[in-house]
Amino acid sequence: MKYFVTAIFVCLGSSGAVNANDYNYHAHTSFWGGVKLNGLAVEEDVRSLDAEVSLATIPYVPKLSYKRQAYEYRDSFDGWRSGGAHSLTAHLPYGLTLEAGHRIDGFGDRTSDFVGLTFTYSNLKDHYNNMYHGKISATQETAQKRRNKGGRLWSIVAPLALGLAVGELMADDAPRTRLASTANTAPGTGNTNNNPPAGNGDNSGSPSSQWNMVWNDEFNGNALDTSMWSSTDSYGRDQCFGGGNNEQQCYTSHESASQNITFSNGKLVLTARQATGLGWGRTYTSGRIQSNGKGDFTYGRFEASIKLPTGQGSWPAFWMLPSINSVDWPSRGEIDIMEAINLGGSGNGTIHGTAHFGDPHTYLGGSDIISDVNAFNTYAVEWYPDEIRWFLNGNQYYQLSQDRWFSSDAPGDTNAPFDQNFHLILNFAVGGQWPGNSDGQNFPRQMEVDYVRVYECPGNDYSACKQ
Repeated sequence: MKYFVTAIFVCLGSSGAVNANDYNYHAHTSFWGGVKLNGLAVEEDVRSLDAEVSLATIPYVPKLSYKRQAYEYRDSFDGWRSGGAHSLTAHLPYGLTLEAGHRIDGFGDRTSDFVGLTFTYSNLKDHYNNMYHGKISATQETAQKRRNKGGRLWSIVAPLALGLAVGELMADDAPRTRLASTANTAPGTGNTNNNPPAGNGDNSGSPSSQWNMVWNDEFNGNALDTSMWSSTDSYGRDQCFGGGNNEQQCYTSHESASQNITFSNGKLVLTARQATGLGWGRTYTSGRIQSNGKGDFTYGRFEASIKLPTGQGSWPAFWMLPSINSVDWPSRGEIDIMEAINLGGSGNGTIHGTAHFGDPHTYLGGSDIISDVNAFNTYAVEWYPDEIRWFLNGNQYYQLSQDRWFSSDAPGDTNAPFDQNFHLILNFAVGGQWPGNSDGQNFPRQMEVDYVRVYECPGNDYSACKQ
């Protein structure tokens, strides 16, 4: 996509449609054949294109147009993700517009199909950068005159040319595998009952009865259970390190006066607060706990009930890293049970589950939508020797099989790197390369955790636990 976007940018600059030094273009410019450019951005970390073409007129059929939005951005691991949206629009009488299409997220997955009837204007949000597209009828007459002047040849050739370019963009929606140059470090009272917990409504996400609960924290106490959790970095790095993602927070100890790790009404509360005088130029304090050396597991079911924070720059996560830091990330592996960015804003209600591995850095995962961003939801992973499954409220939304992951450090081990002890991490990051900087609004913000539970299969017979 980047080559096509850059080519259009150069053409616009040479034609005078946009200044050659202006890397962001958000006007409405019409070309021959009904091609219309609504937006273009070519920056260091993001490239996007919003183009539209009017299709050939057919008698007694409403005027039709095809729209394509495509984007490519540098993610938190210095790789690139791409996605976008396609839509076909019928322009009906009396200002009505019928639009249908689908969106493709940054993992290259087709995430949602949509159809809608609107009056005067329509909104189409993509997954990460909230492009809004107005239907401006005032330009239609001018565009029609230009089409008439261009003649029938351009009315046919120009849409075909754009169609070929769009085909190239569609190919760019496929998942990417690129080299990463930086490492990622982003993202009680135990219950001794070994049976699976009872459900608690639609959001219970309770596992099969075959699983045995072997480790859990219901957070019923008023302090962190230090036999299960630590509030330091998993590998002893500075609390203001920023995860290699240029995050804006310093994590603090559970004993800190800033109270970023607290307990209330049987919940763990991780609170992000604005602060000054911090190291590394950070402007927020926040909370993180991890179980390295205290809760380490190979295979099993790992779940938590969490109420996520909202707002620009909020980046909560429930994830896992290897307990022994023997090789560099991402070769050592990472399992993101749940991540979310900018919920209630540009992130809508989308949550992500991802596995990172290999050299070059490879990440594969899926996403799902939570219907209420202000409610508790259950996030879980079932990690087997030959596959990993991701769940939201008991419903599986992604599965990764063993033949799709690999280890550069153990090429003869088909299970590596996901065949070693991993530990759990709960953290609330603020800002960073993926969500963008916080807008500083509505602080303090909170991430609430009702429980964390770990299950294993009896006798390590994981075939019995697969549903």
